[in-house]
Amino acid sequence: MPRVTHLPSFLIGLALASPAAAQRERVEPWVPIRIASRALGRRTIDVAVPDAYERGSDRYAVLVVLDAEDRAMFRLAIAQAAYLAENADGVPPMIVVGVENGADRLHDMLPAPTGSSVAEFPTGGGADAFARFLFDEALPAVRARYRTLPTTVLAGFSAGGVFALYSAATWPGRYQGVIAMDPAIWYNDRRPAVEYADAIARSSARQRIFAGHHGLGDADIDTTTRRFASHLDSIRPPNVAFAHRRYPDDWHALVPLSALPDGLRFVFAPVATQSLPIATLDERADSAAVVRALAASEAMYADSARTLLLSERLPEPDVNRLARVASNTLKQPRVALLVLRRNVTLHPGSARAVARLAAGHLALGDTTGAIAQLRRAIAMAPSSPTELPGDARSTLDTLLQRRAPRRRARLVTGAWPSVREDRTLRRNPFVIAPDSVSAP
Repeated sequence: MPRVTHLPSFLIGLALASPAAAQRERVEPWVPIRIASRALGRRTIDVAVPDAYERGSDRYAVLVVLDAEDRAMFRLAIAQAAYLAENADGVPPMIVVGVENGADRLHDMLPAPTGSSVAEFPTGGGADAFARFLFDEALPAVRARYRTLPTTVLAGFSAGGVFALYSAATWPGRYQGVIAMDPAIWYNDRRPAVEYADAIARSSARQRIFAGHHGLGDADIDTTTRRFASHLDSIRPPNVAFAHRRYPDDWHALVPLSALPDGLRFVFAPVATQSLPIATLDERADSAAVVRALAASEAMYADSARTLLLSERLPEPDVNRLARVASNTLKQPRVALLVLRRNVTLHPGSARAVARLAAGHLALGDTTGAIAQLRRAIAMAPSSPTELPGDARSTLDTLLQRRAPRRRARLVTGAWPSVREDRTLRRNPFVIAPDSVSAP
């Protein structure tokens, strides 16, 4: 007779309960806000803030994502926004607002049905009320609770893509960016493909619009989105920047995976810094060229940021990158120090910028200046929107320890040690490392 192994009853209970317990213990990266809407009744929006939100006092652009009850897609949008802010040129950190639908999603998303859509979508027609809810109730609720910039981007998928383009056509300029992911504009007998494009083109409002669509499966969305894109491109309205992309190897459900990041990169392309003068310097540049490039880049960036209602300050990482070029490539550590000081002026609340300034002092052998800036950076770190470099505290400790023998020598002899005597105590790095205070 085979042996039967009996598990203790508490282990059996734990095994049976663990999936449900894990589900209950999931901590989502958003906070729900429940709104008693005059337009729609009781509704819920979900708000996810950038990791740095709790530190500092910066304000953030807002990304509105429709269909937030699709939790997988909403989590993807939050992750994509965070990843792009860290890695994509121009895309800023954003507060992501997910909008959950009511009992009838198609009622919320679709404008009044006409033609054959009257019978196919009899409950459509709530888009105007849904738009009022977003702009008059949901967004004000977010702005009342969170530090936001006026910059707002609307992203919708499928029927949500119809709503996104309908919003761009009906209320142009309400959103600085509109991203339509596989928009089902075959709705209403395909008329939106031309009607929305005409309405967008007639407006004098400045808009940036991106449409992405699938290439596999049902051809209706593919055909009508290409018709919309072709018609809008043929008009070339001066105040509208438009791009569209076809994903030939994707079907409908996969489009958000590519279209949302592509759309965000397009919307914020005007503030991408890769084309600024500071990004085009080479080893032949002298100190005057560096200073001119920085001034010109600040002015150009401010002009572009103004069109998107963003902060007009040149981003801290880009200024720091220029300092590294000045120090490491151009071998001009004094110019690098000037650039790093400008970075602190532009971003006075950034502990990271101040710590980088300490690196600039170290590159010139100015231990006293480096210690002062490191102490300042460490003191401001708890309330800074940027994280302190990991070696800031250890570098400060090392510098203080190395300075101690110099002080003892002065007490004994009445003078500082000679350069030769001090050589083992003094560290004078001539490069600024990208991710640390002290140089390698």
